[in-house]
Amino acid sequence: MQQNIDIFDFSLSDEDMTAIATLDTGKSLFFDHHDAETARMFMGWR
Repeated sequence: MQQNIDIFDFSLSDEDMTAIATLDTGKSLFFDHHDAETARMFMGWR
C-alpha cells in the first residue's frame, strides 16, 4: 500500500520527456473524430 501512496516518488529526465512526446502521433487508433461520416454514425446512436 505504501508504494501506491508514493505516486510522486519518481522523476523524468529530458530524454524520457522527449521519448514520451513522440508517442502522440496525432491520429486515433479507433476512428477519426473529425470525419463527417463518423460523426453521423455516432449521432444516429441516440
